[in-house]
Amino acid sequence: MFHELGRENGYMPLILQKIKPVSKKDRIVASLREAMISGAIRSGEQIVEGKIAQQLGVGQGVIREALIELEHQGFVQRIPFAGTQVTELTLKDAQQIYDVRIELEPLAFFQAGQNAQAQHISDLREMAEKAKNASKAGDLTAFFENHLAFRRKVWTLSGNRYLLQILERVVIPLYALYMIRQSYNLEGILQTTIDCTDHQDRILAAYEQKNFEEAREIARCFLIKMKEYLGTRLPPASTA
Repeated sequence: MFHELGRENGYMPLILQKIKPVSKKDRIVASLREAMISGAIRSGEQIVEGKIAQQLGVGQGVIREALIELEHQGFVQRIPFAGTQVTELTLKDAQQIYDVRIELEPLAFFQAGQNAQAQHISDLREMAEKAKNASKAGDLTAFFENHLAFRRKVWTLSGNRYLLQILERVVIPLYALYMIRQSYNLEGILQTTIDCTDHQDRILAAYEQKNFEEAREIARCFLIKMKEYLGTRLPPASTA
């Protein structure tokens, strides 16, 4: 009835979207991530669950869950017998990660292209579009979230679970580093987001043309270029 009345009076009915509930764990994840990005919690700093729980007035269980999520996002690393600390990568670490990526990730793009169906390409294009919009808006959090989702989708589509596991392990901390170190060279990182969106578009064009070797080469050249930018656009906390 409200719908009909609105139209009769010349008004369009109000369309409301559901509000997603935010759990306590998600709020803690967002709070800790922001503290790491702002530098309030520094790279390499030890995370003591009991201390954080006391400061936030919550139980250690939910802190542990939040740290597991942050580890999945690459912001923290769990070290056997040493606990959890904020991700810290030296310049050499970052270079070695790119060495692994240059050798392995182009294979994932090649295999993903062979396995991708029309719906998969559509899903990748949607992620790429979200990343591009976030880049234009200067929203680094949304950009890296969607760009990483794009790459994870490709890794999964490769159908090679060993390749997926290796890339998840070595690449995710690098994305967290871009977020943590963004204040050092914001202009350089924003330019990196533009390079990434161009790369996504070229990959999708190669997929649509069924040119999977081209997709492999596009991925390889992109990663080589990104490695060259280390130390200027993205200096890690230490150059050791």
